[in-house]
Parts: sequence; structure tokens; C-alpha cells
Amino acid sequence: MASQNQAVAPRPLQMGAKGAYIVRLLMVGDSSCGKTSLVLRFDQNVFSTKFVTTIGVDYRDKMVKIEGAPMRLQLWDTAGQERFRSLTSNFFGRADGFVLCYDISNRPSFDHVIGWMRDIKTRAPPDCDIVLCGNKSDLESDRVVQVDEGKALAEEYGVQFFETSALTGINVEGMFTALATTIKRRRIDEYESQNNSVAAGTASVGDASRGAASQTVNLGKDGGAEAAGPARSCC
Repeated sequence: MASQNQAVAPRPLQMGAKGAYIVRLLMVGDSSCGKTSLVLRFDQNVFSTKFVTTIGVDYRDKMVKIEGAPMRLQLWDTAGQERFRSLTSNFFGRADGFVLCYDISNRPSFDHVIGWMRDIKTRAPPDCDIVLCGNKSDLESDRVVQVDEGKALAEEYGVQFFETSALTGINVEGMFTALATTIKRRRIDEYESQNNSVAAGTASVGDASRGAASQTVNLGKDGGAEAAGPARSCC
């Protein structure tokens, strides 16, 4: 995905009414991976012991400042069950970034990352950014997916990798911040840099045209060259 992203001209981020860039982040992955808990931990710094399955799509937003740029992160928490897949995939086309989650104590949730990546590649914009997140790192005694496995898969897809715990809060804010920073640098900094380069190139062409015009000469009555400029006196 990274090499593909580099070849695609970045889209400009949408600017909200309050002067903050709007960034749409989708939480995707199998059910029970802790996507909702990650959103709650990042948004409110809380953890709920009540397990409520997300039905369809839930939404929260959080204002952050990334390298001086105000950004409104829209966090779309999608259901992981297969029966909601067609509904949630409708949101892929407007996404700026994805947090693709699996549960380190649930091997099938890790195996299904391939399918989720396929959906993202098929339905999401080619310039979106992705973080692969191995959640529930607090369940070390129940671990069935090793850290190196997660890192290797992330490297294969060219995406960032984090192991997090919504329960303890470890790496949660860092993960969301890293994803937002990547988006900011490519969708704001790189976009503006490309526009400035185009503007500079256009100015250079204009200067060259004016330079060529200044070299124009006029032919005199006898066919000789006369320098362009004000008409000379006949006396």
C-alpha cells in the first residue's frame, strides 16, 4: 500500500467550518477485537467492562492538533460481523485512514486481516493511510499472535504497526496520533508542496516568455535590424 500511495497525488483534506481539517478514520476488523474500546480510550480516556456489539456504524469525533495543524478526527467505528459488511464498506470510499484491528489472543481475527486489507484496497481511495493494530496486548498469557507476526504482516503491506491495550491505554493515543501525523504530512504538507512547485514552474515559464519577448527586433526600411524600443526621431 505504501508504494501505491507514493505514486498517487494526494487529495487535499476538507476544511471544516471552524478552521480545522476534517480527517475520517475508520475502525475495521473482526468483531470483538476491541475497536469500540480503543475509540473510547482515545476519545474519553475510559475503559468500559460492558461489552456491547456495534451494530452497523458508530461515530465519535475528537479535536487534536498535529504539528501545529488543527484536525478534527472523525472516528467511524464499524461492525465486524459479516452480515454488516456491505453496510460498513459503503463508508470506505470517503475514508482518509484506517485502523485495522485484530486480537492478539484470537488467531482467526489475525488471519482475517488479509480479507480486510483486500476490502480496503478494493473500496477505499488509493491515497488512504493504514495502521495495523494488534489489540489486547494486556492478555500476554493468552497471546497466540506474536509481535513479530504482526510486524511482518505490516511490512508486507507497507503500513504502520502498533500493539495496543484499550484496557491499560498503552500505545492507544500514540497509534492514533501517528496515523493522523502521516495523513497530515502527505495530505497537507505534500499537497501544498506540490502546488507550490507547480506555481513556481508556471512563474518560471512566464519569466522565460517575457525574456524571449524582450529580444524581439524590428526590421528597418533597408532590411537591417533595429532594436525594439521607442521610435527614433527623424531629425
